[in-house]
Amino acid sequence: MVYLMIGEKLNVEIEITKIVNYLLKKQCWDYGYLKYSAIRKSLQHITKIKKLYFIRKLFLLMVDRKIFVKKQNPGVRSYLYKFRNPYELHTEEKQITIVF
Repeated sequence: MVYLMIGEKLNVEIEITKIVNYLLKKQCWDYGYLKYSAIRKSLQHITKIKKLYFIRKLFLLMVDRKIFVKKQNPGVRSYLYKFRNPYELHTEEKQITIVF
């Protein structure tokens, strides 16, 4: 069992399952790539945690577990994140140019 907060015990596994169930119910993979700030607001709403440190730690754990897909903005050091659709096939897209 992993705890994030010392004073109030925050069970990370329970919070992550609560977040994933909510995002599955809302079909958040249709939203596309979002900034961290938009995802942070929804995580605060779902978990009722107001401290940004704990929200960020939960989010980074979910990125490490591949719950969110991370994409870098071209020309900028920031990233966009997308909730991964658990129902889609795991295929890779490749573009091939054929010249005759």
